[in-house]
Amino acid sequence: MKPSTIQTPLITYTDRVRPEWIDQNDHMNTMHYKTVTNFAMRALFQLAGLHTEYLQREQKTLFQLEMHICYERELRRDDAFEIHSWLMGAGPKRLHHFHEIIHSDKGYRAATVELMTVHIDRTTRRSQPFPEEMQREFAHIALAHGAVPRPDKVSRAISMTAESPR
Repeated sequence: MKPSTIQTPLITYTDRVRPEWIDQNDHMNTMHYKTVTNFAMRALFQLAGLHTEYLQREQKTLFQLEMHICYERELRRDDAFEIHSWLMGAGPKRLHHFHEIIHSDKGYRAATVELMTVHIDRTTRRSQPFPEEMQREFAHIALAHGAVPRPDKVSRAISMTAESPR
């Protein structure tokens, strides 16, 4: 796969907000932003050959080391959305990926989800390098995604400015 043939960003998942994802505030509950991002993450990783069959056959798994979700606007029941995904960085054992959840009809960004994922050997419960071919494929994807402007909020730190006294 050549970097020039890789869609940037990738549209990795599309769906509608399901009734069971709605909370007491009548919008998609926070936990389901991670749920839908997980579907997008799988599609992104499959481009490099990292799929369920590989994980089962080789007794490997993935752990999330870090996750940062920024909620910008609501998604409500039956809203159509799509997820745009970038592979921001790829190392021998870890992947840094970023996802935007976009309201399909209105075009606004509802949320961003950024993750650091590590490749794990299920028998030892220790991190392990991806196979060399998979590392090369992840590097190609990251190169293509690095050739375009980064979306805002990548590697954003949580902070709070001092509030003025009332």
